[in-house]
Amino acid sequence: MAARCLVLRCARLWSRNSSFKPAFIRSQSMLSKEREPPNGFLFNEKPLRPGEKRQWEDWEAIWYRWWVIMIVGGGVLFYFKPDTSPNTWARQEALKRLAESSAAGIDEVDEEE
Repeated sequence: MAARCLVLRCARLWSRNSSFKPAFIRSQSMLSKEREPPNGFLFNEKPLRPGEKRQWEDWEAIWYRWWVIMIVGGGVLFYFKPDTSPNTWARQEALKRLAESSAAGIDEVDEEE
């Protein structure tokens, strides 16, 4: 009985809220006058006729050029990045200590005895 009452109460609330209409409906945005109306094509561009070339917009050449410059420049910078891994540092430090000990004439075997 309680479950039936709860379901009826939820149904009444649902129907009451679904019939509620807001006082202010925003139908247009601030820039709706400046945009082209939709024409059903992807990106609002009509298909080209055979043999016809697509004209670039003003921003496209700059956009593509800077993306190529950033990707190529990032690749060059990444290629010439200094090696800062701990393994490289430890190997260089070990080689330096070995060179110092061999220059001083200290043999590692003598130290163990």
